Amino acid sequence: MRNPWSYIAVVVTIAVSGPAAARDDTVIKLTSGDGARSVGIVSSSNDVEASGPAAITVGDDGTIYILDQNNARVLAVNGERAQDNPDVLPLPANVEPEDLAVVHNSLYLWSEGIVPVEKTEAAGGGGQTLRALDGGNADLYTRSVFASMGSVSPGPLTSIVNEIGRSARPDKRPAVTQYVPSRGLGDVVADIRFDAKDMAQILLRRSTSEENFLSLSLSADTPIGSIELLDIDTAGRPYILVELIGSPRKTGMMVVRYTPEGRIENVYDLAIDSDSVFSRRFVAIAPRGEVLFLNSQQTGVQVLKLAGRKPEKKLSVRIPLEPTREKRVIAGPQVAVLPKTRNDIIERAIGFEAVDWVVTPQSYGSASGPKCPNMNRIRRPLYLFGKLGETVTGMPYCWGCKTGVSDFITGVEKGVPAGNVCTKSPPLSNILGVDCSGFVSEAWGLKMHFATSDIPQIARRLPDPWSLQPGDALNKPGSHVVLVMRFTEDRKVEVMEASPNACKGRVCRNVYPLGNLLMRGFQPVRFRGVGS
Repeated sequence: MRNPWSYIAVVVTIAVSGPAAARDDTVIKLTSGDGARSVGIVSSSNDVEASGPAAITVGDDGTIYILDQNNARVLAVNGERAQDNPDVLPLPANVEPEDLAVVHNSLYLWSEGIVPVEKTEAAGGGGQTLRALDGGNADLYTRSVFASMGSVSPGPLTSIVNEIGRSARPDKRPAVTQYVPSRGLGDVVADIRFDAKDMAQILLRRSTSEENFLSLSLSADTPIGSIELLDIDTAGRPYILVELIGSPRKTGMMVVRYTPEGRIENVYDLAIDSDSVFSRRFVAIAPRGEVLFLNSQQTGVQVLKLAGRKPEKKLSVRIPLEPTREKRVIAGPQVAVLPKTRNDIIERAIGFEAVDWVVTPQSYGSASGPKCPNMNRIRRPLYLFGKLGETVTGMPYCWGCKTGVSDFITGVEKGVPAGNVCTKSPPLSNILGVDCSGFVSEAWGLKMHFATSDIPQIARRLPDPWSLQPGDALNKPGSHVVLVMRFTEDRKVEVMEASPNACKGRVCRNVYPLGNLLMRGFQPVRFRGVGS
């Protein structure tokens, strides 16, 4: 068979520290837009993150799938002819996914749960489209594949209070079990054990056996964050996604490839930085072992085949975090605050996610909805579409707004409009809801609305990300802020946030790899009004 990458003509060099720079091939290049070789990118604005393609995955036949959710479609690229226009597969109606993955050679979406889909002929013979299937409950392997990138349902709200006062302690980590539908060895179970904060062991066994057939050791010069077994290729080589989280120069993400005998033979550094547009599933392993990285920027998107590098004695970061300068704290007006225990913060935050309200004609707007003057969307948050007269849950996102829960309920009863995702227009004063910093300001009990660029005035930077506790925040000045709720057992971070994209225009909880947030410029901070 012809080498599927032999046609590549464009080569990109990524600068790294060390003796030699890795040379990564550009497999696919996409511009911003809605054409055949484009993806939908909503550019950033003050206190609003950019939004681009959410995921990349690869089929057993080498087809590369890209979730272009802002254009309501999936792009399917032939791995052997990536220079050709991709097949455009429109998403099923009423499905708004944040992730997609190929599992057992079937395609699945994540849209507040797992949605199996199949390709089918579009009406009128206009090509293929995706049709949602009634697949019932997904199996362990499908759920585990989505969980590897944080696509999981958040834990129960009632248990969050139990996490208060506890940070993630890498030296007391429980074992983690993952279920991997590998291409090389079939269904595999991985038991991940941590011998120390910088040492781990991954024990592999087949789904039909209780005996381990391979042990993979991992030793790093930095505390290890999450570890995910991504796949085992057709040559029997395992691929592990690893976070290293320490000082800024020792924080990074990489894919580690092992030989079939369990020896590390290659390391692939992931060039995520403060300019990267967030993608939920940003790396995928092709059947024959190519490591594909979804490099999303506001100017366009590249799918890179990473070249990798030879390992050192201990795993170390080659692409460190960008240096950041602490914002000089300028004395401002005195800020009135409510009591600032962590319980108070979390209970206030939960009220924003849990508030139930009836969508009335006054809050919903006209059938078509007012259009954003500077964006290709309407003002109404996505989660309210089609909900007129129904009860919904969650405070709506409102650009530039800071509405408390009780004021929101009163306002809705009086017929005040709710929700505004027109983030490139001046904020409107007559609409209810919260934006990202308005939500955190409310949770922290602040009478004033502190934007992300102003949060350094009232919060101190934490030198150790592992010391984050419920009620702390991860703040990217000028871009976005999320409230930390807890760490998951596999050391991802569960947050609550107000987002026009990640939450479909409301306050919700999401789970993210901590390393990805840090590499994209989010800073761990603690409100100065909290004693510890």
